[in-house]
Amino acid sequence: MRRETGLGGVTRRGFLLGAGAGLAVGGPLGWLGLRGWQALGPFTGRTSEQPQAPLGMPGPFPGRVVETRHPAVIDPADRIDPAIVRRMMDRGMCALTGSDDVRMAWRRFFEPGDVVGIKVNPVGRAPLPGEGGRLAGARGVISSPAVIVEIVRALLDHCGLRRRDIIVFERYANEFRDAGYARLMTCRDLDGCRWYASAWGYDDAQLAIDGQHSRYGRDPHVVGYDPDQFVTMGFAAPEHTPRDADGRRRFHPRDDRIQRSHLSIIVSRLCNKIITVPNLKDHKSAGITIALKNMSHGMNNNVARSHIAGLYRLGGSMSGPNQCNTFIPTAVNQTPLRHKAVLHICDGIIGVYEGGPGCWNPTWGTWQRKSLFFATDPVALDHVGWDIIDAKRAELGWAPVGHMGLVQQGPQLRGTPGMAAMTVGCQSSAAAAAVVLDHQGRARWLSEPFDRRQPEHVALAGLVGLGVFDAAQIEHRVIELR
Repeated sequence: MRRETGLGGVTRRGFLLGAGAGLAVGGPLGWLGLRGWQALGPFTGRTSEQPQAPLGMPGPFPGRVVETRHPAVIDPADRIDPAIVRRMMDRGMCALTGSDDVRMAWRRFFEPGDVVGIKVNPVGRAPLPGEGGRLAGARGVISSPAVIVEIVRALLDHCGLRRRDIIVFERYANEFRDAGYARLMTCRDLDGCRWYASAWGYDDAQLAIDGQHSRYGRDPHVVGYDPDQFVTMGFAAPEHTPRDADGRRRFHPRDDRIQRSHLSIIVSRLCNKIITVPNLKDHKSAGITIALKNMSHGMNNNVARSHIAGLYRLGGSMSGPNQCNTFIPTAVNQTPLRHKAVLHICDGIIGVYEGGPGCWNPTWGTWQRKSLFFATDPVALDHVGWDIIDAKRAELGWAPVGHMGLVQQGPQLRGTPGMAAMTVGCQSSAAAAAVVLDHQGRARWLSEPFDRRQPEHVALAGLVGLGVFDAAQIEHRVIELR
C-alpha cells in the first residue's frame, strides 16, 4: 500500500486460504501528477498501464487499486457530502489512469455512442424495526445515491453520453425499489436515464428466464435472462431434483436448466460497457462480497445453488455445503461480462465487517471507512478489500473471514484488539449457534449457516485470468484528501 501523503496506517494481511499467481505486471511507475508515495503494508507491486490491453477484466491497469479517503465525506449521522464525493471521484479516476485531466480519465473508458450499465448493490439496505443491528454501527450499506449521481454526471459531462444510454440496474426489481433507487431515478440528475432489473424478485427456483412474477403481472422494468448465454456447472440446488415415491431425490441429467446460470439480458444485449458499484462487505458464504460477487450473483440466475444451508449430518448437526469458491469465478468469466465490465468503483464510505450481505443477519456490523476504491482489476480490488475487512475484524476481536463457518467452530486463541482471535463454542448444534467472546470478554451470538466461508474465490478468479491476486504484484495507493 502507498499513501500520497505518507501519513500513518499499515494494511494488514488477512487469513488466506490459497495463493494464486495472477497476471504479472511490471515497468516503471508512470503516474502523472502524483508524488511523495511511501511503501507500506503487504501490497508491494509497481504497476504500469498496459496500453494495448483491451477494456474489460483485468483491463489496462492490472493489479492497480486506488483508494481515496476524506474524513468529512460522511458525518456521524451517516449523511454523505456530495461535493466531497465529487472530489474523491475526480482524484481517484485521475490516479487510476495516470491523467491530470479528469475528463481524459473518464474518456479512457467511455465515449459518445456507448450504452453504459451501472450495476448497483441494494442488498444491504437499512434495517427495518427488529432486523439485525445487534452489533455497534447497524446501518444500511448500499451503493450510495451520491456515488451513483456522480458517476452519471461524469458520463454526461466528460464522456458525452446521452441520458437514455445510461442504464442503472440490479438483479431484483423489488430490491431496487426497496432501497430507494427507483425514486432516485426521478431526480433531476438522473432524469432521462433508464433502469432495469433482471427479475422481479427472489424465488426459490430461480430458473425463470423471463424474470417475471406470475402474481404481480408483467413489470416493464424486468427484462429477464438471456436464453443463449449461460454457464454450466455440474451441481444443482436440492429443490431442483424431484423425489421418488420413497422420498429419495432423482437427478435428471438431461434437465440442463438446473445446472445452468443464465446471464442477464442487461449485460448480454442492452449494454456495451458496465461500471460496477459494489460495497466493502463481508459475506457469510463467500467470505467477502465486493466486485466479483456483485457480478456473479448480481448478473446471473440460479445462484442459490452456490450455497445450500440446513442439511443434517449424523447426530442432528447441520451442514451448509458451499460452492461460492468456484461458482463466482466461473460465472464472472463469461465472455460478455468479462469484456464489458470495464470499471469498478467500490463504495467503501461505509463498510460491513460482519454479518453480510444483509441486515437480517443478527451479527450485522458496520463502520465508516470513508473511502472510494477504483480499479479495472476486480481481483486486485477484492484482495485489497478482503485485507481491509480482516484488519477491521481483528481490531474488533473477530476471527478472519476465512476462519468462520460451521466446520470451523472450535477452540481458538483469546485475543486483543490487535489480533484476529476469539473463543467459539457450540451452543446448540440444531440451531448452529455459537457464542463469541470479543476482546473485552463480551458475549456475542452468531449463526453460521454454511460449512465454511470461502473468500478463496478471489484467488481462483486470479488463476483464470480475471485479475491479479498475488500481493507482490498489487499496488494499493491511498490518497488522503483534506
